[in-house]
Amino acid sequence: MARARLVALLVAGLLVGGVVSTARAAEEDPDAWHVTVVPYVWATGLYGDVTIRGLSAEPDASFLDILDETDTLVGLQARLEVTRGRFGVFGDFFYVKTEVEDAGATGLDVTTRMWFIEFGGLYRLLDTRDERVPGITFDVYGGGRYSYLELDLDTAGVPSANQSKDWIDPIVGGRLGIHFSPHVFLLFAGDVGGFGVGSDFAWAVTGLFGYKWQSGTVEWAILAGYKALSQDYTSGSGAQRFRWDTTMHGPVLGFSVRF
Repeated sequence: MARARLVALLVAGLLVGGVVSTARAAEEDPDAWHVTVVPYVWATGLYGDVTIRGLSAEPDASFLDILDETDTLVGLQARLEVTRGRFGVFGDFFYVKTEVEDAGATGLDVTTRMWFIEFGGLYRLLDTRDERVPGITFDVYGGGRYSYLELDLDTAGVPSANQSKDWIDPIVGGRLGIHFSPHVFLLFAGDVGGFGVGSDFAWAVTGLFGYKWQSGTVEWAILAGYKALSQDYTSGSGAQRFRWDTTMHGPVLGFSVRF
């Protein structure tokens, strides 16, 4: 993937991505602690270049293609945020297994088991919800993304190859909220990372539509949108070379509970 293309995407991406921190009521204690739990489903497609132990493949499959080829497209996915006033911390866990058949000219089948754990801190720079409609919120965040991959490449007549690899990318990003009413909002967030520490370069963007409501002291929200994650990671050489230069993308559906 061309670096210039990624940079162009990420200029927009810093305004896009992430998952959820739903709006608080204007009258609540600004120093109170709040916990937001977000179970979600990310139905991801996959395209790019992968290399393990001298074998290479070019998977290019939408989430619908992968859905036809694997029985565990949707794995375990959830996000947790703990905030107090303008400050907060977050964690995000994602696991999925995907299978792509006849990946590229090589005809290799690619099976991937992926674990991603994001973690870090955030700070709210802007909140105009009490001043105008639509209200705007903007958060900045930083932290890391731990990636653990197990890859299998297999085809008839060629010995199969498998390899696992893990690394941590530092990430920095932003999250923009547009609140049209006490119930309807949009969230756009995104981050860049890697910087040669883990991946050579990585980016993630997400856009979500949300509808929220209050039930006693608990705030609920439903969320729907789209997410993409791109990583360009290479290690080793020769028969031990591992390359993961891919973009995962697909629709997201979830709900949040904030108390």
